[in-house]
Amino acid sequence: MSDTDVIRAEIPDVQSIVEDECWFEAERRGHAVDRHDPEVQKRVAEIILNGAGADLRRKHLARS
Repeated sequence: MSDTDVIRAEIPDVQSIVEDECWFEAERRGHAVDRHDPEVQKRVAEIILNGAGADLRRKHLARS
């Protein structure tokens, strides 16, 4: 599996993280929050960089 294939396979998982963070942020603010909101983007980046990215990579490489 090429790096590109792995990245493509990870997209649905990353989208799920983004959706979850939008929901959490909307709960905090009391109104809908766009996926491009800086706070959402910051949290998603933190989640990916703090280990979720490596876990996703291992998961998708194991499937190949």
